[in-house]
Amino acid sequence: MGNKIGWAGKLLLVVLATFLPISISTAREIADLLRALQEQPDDVSAWVALGTAYVGAGQFVLARDAFLEAIAVDHLAGDAHFGLGLAEFGRGNVQAALHAFNEVVRLYPQRFDGHYNRAVTLARLGNPDEAVQAFHDAITQAGPEATGSDKANACLGLASQLKAAGRFSEAASFHGSALNIAAEGVDLTHSEADALYQAGWGLEVLSELAELESCFSDYRIGILVSDIYVDQGQFDYALQSLDRTLHRVKDSQDRANILVKLGLLRRELGRADEAILAFQQAAEVSPGFWEAHYNLGVIYYESGQSRNAVEALEVAVEVNPESGEALLALAMAYDQLSLGAQALATTRSALQLLTDPLLISEATFILGRAMYRQRDYLGAAQEFAQVVTAQPDNALAQLWSGLAEYQQGNYRSAVQYYERAVQLDPGSAEVQINLGSAYLAVERYQDAEQVYRLLVQQNPGDAESFYNLGWALLSQNRRGAARDAWERSRDLGYQPALEALGEYF
Repeated sequence: MGNKIGWAGKLLLVVLATFLPISISTAREIADLLRALQEQPDDVSAWVALGTAYVGAGQFVLARDAFLEAIAVDHLAGDAHFGLGLAEFGRGNVQAALHAFNEVVRLYPQRFDGHYNRAVTLARLGNPDEAVQAFHDAITQAGPEATGSDKANACLGLASQLKAAGRFSEAASFHGSALNIAAEGVDLTHSEADALYQAGWGLEVLSELAELESCFSDYRIGILVSDIYVDQGQFDYALQSLDRTLHRVKDSQDRANILVKLGLLRRELGRADEAILAFQQAAEVSPGFWEAHYNLGVIYYESGQSRNAVEALEVAVEVNPESGEALLALAMAYDQLSLGAQALATTRSALQLLTDPLLISEATFILGRAMYRQRDYLGAAQEFAQVVTAQPDNALAQLWSGLAEYQQGNYRSAVQYYERAVQLDPGSAEVQINLGSAYLAVERYQDAEQVYRLLVQQNPGDAESFYNLGWALLSQNRRGAARDAWERSRDLGYQPALEALGEYF
């Protein structure tokens, strides 16, 4: 029993990380097995058969218990360990599944299915280097029990993990091996071409892709051809490839995918209006395609069309509420409209879903600004501090940290943030203006004078900076110069300067 290799279950390709369907046992079959086990509780074969039936019925916890009973009777029962791996994987305990498959290959290193499923489990756990070796082992042990489809799937799994590890040339080779074994299918040929493109051999596969395109109406072919031309700087050719594919494909979802790709390329080329049109068409063709609404909202946001952005992004979030990126984009659109409460709630939702550190920092910044606009300056300062820690060279985060500290009366802290912001973005008048105000607040009048002189030199029509320059000069007891600055501000129409002249002169 222990060395039996008759198990029928295999895993699908690593990219899917699920299982091939196993025949569902009927309730009567399960009942018969349970009765048999009452009479012979040490029957390993019966426990394995019961576990197999439970796996087929999707009852993974019961399957796990049955396989554990088999293992308790005979630890060398290879099919019991194998079934235990399937059951644990099925119920989501991937680490336990790995342990089970490790036992299969330890006890029976010649088993192809043990190595294969161990490889898929390692891939699910995000260990591409170990998965690569495990797929290699599976291919090496692909004996008579492994079908041509099994061997092709092992090659594809290996290629997928090689791509994940950035080893594109090797990935292309194993895609080719899978293609030689299967000898059919646009999927394999496209995957091989994509791996070659990733390895830097895009031009070499164009002829193969052209042949594929003449035989199949597959949107992925046109997208890959477009990517190759973009890498070569041939943007017109890339656009033409997408347009040609758009006219060939009939499926609405395929057309939506092409239109989104077309919109992204137009956006990259600075053709915002044409990109908007492509995203709009994608949303019309496939209303449930959240990426179409998302990209439409993003380009509206980038174009300053905030209300249109909100409308599109709200649809994207409604279609896919689990997208942290869509929620963040919607929060940014709310923020652009100064809708603090909506931005606050939406950003908090986004932060529960985001995993990318850069996006988390961006969301944290939006959260801080929303808090600031709700006059929660302490909370805002805490959020901005997180962004500054993660991105110390972010001038905008430094500026808003200073604003939050200033509003709390922490003027010296505000100065430090503003000074760093000036170092990072010396051409920003907004940063300079706030730095000047902070210098006045901490009585660094000479520094304030230098800031405001720079501002009025850059913009002689800046009445408010002339006014603040007057305060910096008056505080140094330079009354004549202060009066000149206030008179200039008054002449530019700034009412507080007229009042200051009346009070002090």
